[in-house]
Amino acid sequence: MSKQLQDIKNKILNGGFISRDEVNQIRDLPLDLLKESAKEITKKFFSDKFELCSISNGKCGRCTENCKFCAQSKAFKTDVEVTPLKDVDTFLEEASYNATRGVHRFSIVTSGRRLSEKDVDAVCLAYAAIKKTHNIELCASHGLLKYEDFVKLKESGVTRIHNNLETSRNFFPNVCTTHTFDEKIESIKAAQKANLDVCSGGIFGMGESFDDRIDMAFTLQELNIKSVPINILNPIKGTPFENLDILKEDEIKRIVAIYRHILPKSVLRLAGGRILIKDFANSLYDYGINAMITGDMLTTCGLSIQSDISSVIQNERKLSIIDK
Repeated sequence: MSKQLQDIKNKILNGGFISRDEVNQIRDLPLDLLKESAKEITKKFFSDKFELCSISNGKCGRCTENCKFCAQSKAFKTDVEVTPLKDVDTFLEEASYNATRGVHRFSIVTSGRRLSEKDVDAVCLAYAAIKKTHNIELCASHGLLKYEDFVKLKESGVTRIHNNLETSRNFFPNVCTTHTFDEKIESIKAAQKANLDVCSGGIFGMGESFDDRIDMAFTLQELNIKSVPINILNPIKGTPFENLDILKEDEIKRIVAIYRHILPKSVLRLAGGRILIKDFANSLYDYGINAMITGDMLTTCGLSIQSDISSVIQNERKLSIIDK
C-alpha cells in the first residue's frame, strides 16, 4: 500500500474524515490497493456484520415527477403496472414473509411526489400493525413529506426514512426538473427533526462525472447519513435513460471503495441494479458493501432472500442489524 493511502487510511481508522483533496489523491489508485484499505475500514467500524432489508412496492405508477431513470413517471411510456395503495393485511403479510426469513428491515415504498395526508394515515396503520406483530425494523419511503407526516410515521413504529439524493446538486437538474435538490434536503432534515434516521444515496451510471459522485458523498456526510444505498442504473425501456451504457465492473468497485473512505461509519447498502452485477456482487463486500436490499426491487427483478443469505454466510459475514 502506498504511503499516501496508508496515511489517509490511518486518519480514517483513528476517527477522522478525509478532505476533498485527499479523495483526489487516492481516487485513481489501483483497485487492489483501494480494496485493501476499504476492507480494513469496514472491519474497523462494522466488524463482519451484514444487514438485509426488503421493500414493498406499496403504490406503483402515475407519478407526477419526471425523474429520468424511473418507469413509474407518467411523463414516460413504460410497461410498469399501475397499482393503488395496498391494504394493511397485504403489508402485514409481506412483512411477515420477510421477518420469518431473517430480514432485518422492511420498508413500504410509494410512488409520487409525496403521499396524501389520507394515505399517510393509511400506511401508519400498516406500520403499527407490523410493529405489534413482528420483530422487524420499519423504514418508510413516501416522497417529500413534511415534519408533521414524519412525526406520525415515528409514532406508528417507523425508525428510518428513505429519501435518495439520487446524484450531486450540480447534476440533479439533468435527472429531474419537477422537484429540486433543496426540496430533498429540506425533507431529509424534517425527518431528522422528528428523530428519525435517514437512508439516502443515489443512482450511478446516469451520465454523471466521478466528481459528481464525490460531491454527493460529501453532501451525505454533511447530512450525517448513516445508511447509503448504492444503486446502479438499470436502463428501462421508455425512460430518457433507456440507452445509457451500464457501468463496468471496475468502475462500480471504485465507486464503492471511494464511498467507504468518505463515509467510513455509514452502512453502504447494495440496492437497485443488483441483477446486472450478480456475477460479481459478492466481491463488492471487500470494497465496502455491508448491507443489501434483498428480493425484488420496485420495477426490476432482484435476487432471492435465501440466495442472499447464502452468499453472506459464504463470505463469512454475520447477519445482524448494524445501524439502529
